[in-house]
Amino acid sequence: MSFRAYDLLNIVKDFGKTLTLRKHTVGTYDADTGTMTNASTTDYSVNGYFFNYDLGILGEDDIRRGRRQCVIAALGLSVSPDSDDQIIGTDDTVNITQVRTFYSGSTALCYIVEVEE
Repeated sequence: MSFRAYDLLNIVKDFGKTLTLRKHTVGTYDADTGTMTNASTTDYSVNGYFFNYDLGILGEDDIRRGRRQCVIAALGLSVSPDSDDQIIGTDDTVNITQVRTFYSGSTALCYIVEVEE
């Protein structure tokens, strides 16, 4: 089954939840001390919907582990997710590993991000 970008946006509107996109800003490396300076994080409120849980071999109590995807509405979002960012919500924090952007013309409608714990 294939989806149009507008269909994905409607799934988020109908079933999505408020999540937090945590963007990491890489600082500068200080060779003298061996540390990073000026690194920071910024949180953004996004509307998203998790789907395609690939549970693999897991214990009975840990159904959220493994790889899954999240569609995030792009309209009104001032930043775009990157592969080094995190999504916080649904009682866990996941790391974004891949980002695909879906457009209508030249306007980004939504992002599908692959995530894992």
